[in-house]
Amino acid sequence: MRIALPIWEDKISPVLDTASRLLILETMDQKKFSRKEAALEEKEISRRCFRIRKLGVDLLICGAVSRSFSDLLQASGVNIIPGISGAVEDILDAYFKGNLNQPKFLMPGYQRKHP
Repeated sequence: MRIALPIWEDKISPVLDTASRLLILETMDQKKFSRKEAALEEKEISRRCFRIRKLGVDLLICGAVSRSFSDLLQASGVNIIPGISGAVEDILDAYFKGNLNQPKFLMPGYQRKHP
């Protein structure tokens, strides 16, 4: 599985729609295999979506994301965990331990939608 996080310095980028870099992790059985960074230079969300799919991303953990971008990504097969903020390594550690749903990882003012 490929997991991507939009990054800014050592943190999750606050807004996916304007993020310029993605950290991409290749994982297997909840273990990190490899990691690389990829530029995200496309301005239009349809092109950004195409780029993310071309990178083979299965799951995107991000901060804020516009509804149209989120809908487009999900329609193209990318699962999204939005509303996340914090240091990248803390986020990854929490994700792999199953603790990403803790309030300390939510963006200020963000409320999870419950099914």
